[in-house]
Amino acid sequence: MPTVLGITSSPRLKNSTAIFESLSGIMLQGVLDKIHEISGARGETIHLSQLNIHPCRGCFSDMETRCHFLCDCYDDDFKMVAGKMMAAHGIIFASPTYMFGMSSVLKRFFERWISFKAPPIDQGAADKSLDECFDLLHKLDNGTLKASNPLEGKVGAVVIAGSELGQDSAIREIMLALNLYGFVFPPHAFLYHTGHSMQSLEDVRRSFYENKWLAAATESLAHNFVQMIRLTRGASWHQIPRTLVQE
Repeated sequence: MPTVLGITSSPRLKNSTAIFESLSGIMLQGVLDKIHEISGARGETIHLSQLNIHPCRGCFSDMETRCHFLCDCYDDDFKMVAGKMMAAHGIIFASPTYMFGMSSVLKRFFERWISFKAPPIDQGAADKSLDECFDLLHKLDNGTLKASNPLEGKVGAVVIAGSELGQDSAIREIMLALNLYGFVFPPHAFLYHTGHSMQSLEDVRRSFYENKWLAAATESLAHNFVQMIRLTRGASWHQIPRTLVQE
């Protein structure tokens, strides 16, 4: 039975900042429910906006080995979510469309992913000093330290909703980030819903619930998602060597 994780990034939650659940959150739950119906898998949902996740400090940009696996710059919720991601067979990401792209909540989360490509070290002894960085470089170069991307081969999908333009841009940006970290996608690996900024909210929601294409696309994504997990489960994937010392 596959383990599926849903990660939603809308800051809108019913009875908190809004009367209704976000459309992207409803779409995500629809896919997870259909996956459960098909495979028996129960998908856990994480609401990023309710968590304490700090912004990336750019350690990797200063020197690659100054960034550590997993990010040790903060004692926040990133490690918890990262652990659930590494344990899952497939992960579905949901976002509203804000300013023609993904939500800032999801963007901030993605920027912390650079630590997935960083060397694993004893975080209790880490000091990010230059001596430590050069020592790690040489250990990576001579093979005494191994670093691999734990997200390699995860099955991914994307769910986007919005009432203006930008759904296509958000989907491209998210899928590019996921594939950069080794995610594989089934056919038809994204869902989107576009309302209209000039429509009333009542009209937008009515058209959302009456959208037969969206219902069919939800079922198609769920079937393909489960099949891709079954086809790739246990597969090994070639990764770029983490030798960072330049000749």
